[in-house]
Amino acid sequence: MSEKIRKRERDPRIVGRIRFLSWLSVGVFVLLLSRVYWLQIAQYEKYQTLSENNRLRIRTIRAPRGLILDRNGRPIAETQASFDLICSPVDVNDLAGELRLLDEIVAFDPDELDGIAGRIRGARKSSPFSSIIVMRDLSYEQVSVVEFNREALPGFTILIEAKRSYPHGPAFAHVLGYVGEISDAELEKSTDPDLEMGDIVGKYGLEQLADNVLRGTNGGRRVEVDAAGRDRRLVDEVPPQTGGTLHTTLDIDIQKAAFDAIGDRAGAVIAISPKTGDVLAFVSGPGFDPNTFSRGIRKAEWKALTTDTRNPMQNKGLQGTYAPGSTVKPFLAMAALETGEQDALHRVVCGGSYQLGNRTFRCWKPKGHGAVDMYRAITQSCDVFFYQLGRKLGPGPVAAVERGAGLGTITGIDLPREKKGLVPDEEWKMTARKEKWYDYESVLLGIGQGLIHVTPLEMLMGYATLGTGGQVMRPRVVTKSVRMDGRVTEHPQEKLRDLGWKPANAAFVRHALWGVVNDFGTAGIAKLPGIDVGGKTGTAQVAQMKGERVKSEDLPYNLRDHAWFVAFAPVDDPQIAVVAMLEHGGHGGSAAAPVVKAVMQEYFRQSPPGARDNAATRDTTVSPGMPPVKR
Repeated sequence: MSEKIRKRERDPRIVGRIRFLSWLSVGVFVLLLSRVYWLQIAQYEKYQTLSENNRLRIRTIRAPRGLILDRNGRPIAETQASFDLICSPVDVNDLAGELRLLDEIVAFDPDELDGIAGRIRGARKSSPFSSIIVMRDLSYEQVSVVEFNREALPGFTILIEAKRSYPHGPAFAHVLGYVGEISDAELEKSTDPDLEMGDIVGKYGLEQLADNVLRGTNGGRRVEVDAAGRDRRLVDEVPPQTGGTLHTTLDIDIQKAAFDAIGDRAGAVIAISPKTGDVLAFVSGPGFDPNTFSRGIRKAEWKALTTDTRNPMQNKGLQGTYAPGSTVKPFLAMAALETGEQDALHRVVCGGSYQLGNRTFRCWKPKGHGAVDMYRAITQSCDVFFYQLGRKLGPGPVAAVERGAGLGTITGIDLPREKKGLVPDEEWKMTARKEKWYDYESVLLGIGQGLIHVTPLEMLMGYATLGTGGQVMRPRVVTKSVRMDGRVTEHPQEKLRDLGWKPANAAFVRHALWGVVNDFGTAGIAKLPGIDVGGKTGTAQVAQMKGERVKSEDLPYNLRDHAWFVAFAPVDDPQIAVVAMLEHGGHGGSAAAPVVKAVMQEYFRQSPPGARDNAATRDTTVSPGMPPVKR
């Protein structure tokens, strides 16, 4: 028996099998040993991190944005606490089921639910341990129900974060702008290494322009979590750093007066200090509530804003361009006086219309104004006088004065997306349209119609220049910014140019504008007791109406005239200049002038001119065409 066993052991086939199994065992052992080395030594840090991430979570603490203050140091944009619903994708067990439960609690928009689910699925693949903001600014009731259902919502939690707050709501909407979560496209374009998904950035207005100042540095909490991803213990915390502070020239009370005066009408109201360029108020109507963007605007709300035919998302003072109507007439008067083409005493007989070839240009007053000089033509806004003056001057001298004063130019205000208007002349028309200039176009320019169009801000800066006698200032909203580290950046006043107008000519035009308000002119409604206001009305046609005259208010809304009024006060030493432009508002004197008056009343309530009689100190002898002041 033992001999048989010995023979079997010497069998080459048996020996080969034993050797194969032995080497196979050694190979498997070596592979296992290599794998252990790879996992325990070569990849130690990676798997240590994964292990820690499975036990620990980094909860980002979004930095509060810095304050934006008005000129008196009062906040017009600040930060409040917000209850936000956060998701850690790696901890979610049943995404569809948990979202259905959350939908019952917080009522997602149906169109947004798929997008939320897609973001969470995408984050689960790309950065599973990240925190996704699902919904902002939950109510106390919603928070309590979410907390009550925590066991059924693994991966979802409530986090208290900083939310941008605008205490005055729509009043400052277009100048401050709004904030929102950074988009994928914005993140790709950004060169800021500290930006990450979920961060809040400025999207519009000052919030966008000064985002790098206002945005702080995020902090974070490292917390220990249980198997369902719920926070159990705080391991450590790095507090966030609040963003810097922006100091502005805006005034809450004047801004509110402008906002209340324009109401729900479409248009713009802007107030500045002519000597400094400081913007005191900047309102565009209709407005919107920037607080809705802070909590995350819903599709229905966004659709309502973007489909409103009055364009509430457009900053009309900065981006809307309109025919200026009769507000250009003082600039034609200045062009005539400066070039010597016509003096202030020259009279024109207005019979109610002006004939040029086979074209008839009507005056706003059907029976005409009779014989008028330059002063009376401005105060009564006689179209026939300026039809003739526009043709006499031609586009060149008019464009030179208007552009010099700021019309049809970029003013350089420290707000984003400023649009430039157009002051045309022969050279522009030949370059842009390959056409020559016609006399009838000069006639139309005399009353601010035809090719010319300007922004309300441009027109306001033009009148500020009239008020200062030719000093053109850059409008500014920000006076200084203070960064997180204490660095201060000053934004000083800046004079752009001095037009060198003759003082007598500038004084005459200012006096004529005083007459518009105080000497039986077209804007008597804007008169203020004890304060000399000077300004000009404008009623700009939107559509050419042939045949019988039709009152603007009897036309369909979108065919009604735009209403303008621009003014400054006191006339001899302007402290404030205001423009009101109302889209399809009708007559400037009855619609726009009361808006300007309301703003000036608030300004002089704060800064009364004192007992000084402005009219008594005005030089009324600088021009032979200037009549005595009538009180």
